[in-house]
Amino acid sequence: MKRKMIVLAAALLLLASVALPITEARASMMNVSGDCTFSHSGRSVTYGGETDSGKIEDTIRVTVILWEKRNGTWYEVDRTSKTETDADNVNTEKNFTVSGGYYYKVTATHYTCTNGIPSTGSSNIGNFWIS
Repeated sequence: MKRKMIVLAAALLLLASVALPITEARASMMNVSGDCTFSHSGRSVTYGGETDSGKIEDTIRVTVILWEKRNGTWYEVDRTSKTETDADNVNTEKNFTVSGGYYYKVTATHYTCTNGIPSTGSSNIGNFWIS
């Protein structure tokens, strides 16, 4: 009976050591969030993005891309990115002059990494006509 209890305890400890990293990875993935922004006055646009986390991350980054739709296809026309270390938030914003006569949109990729466990997310805002 004692031997069975020791084997059971060892099995539970092994299971806990395997499950704990999985739980941490899920928690990290749930903590990353973010958004992107877009505004314009004529052909002058301002676009940006922000990544937030529920905790201090080893690395936190936001990459934001401005897209232009020509002949039914979206093309990247500009981008901005910012990375912080030992932070729970990062944001970036950029001014850009577009050619006009097209639809524009903004997409953002949100990234965090702590203890080698990465987490990503994305956001978008778009289909703005600029003359």
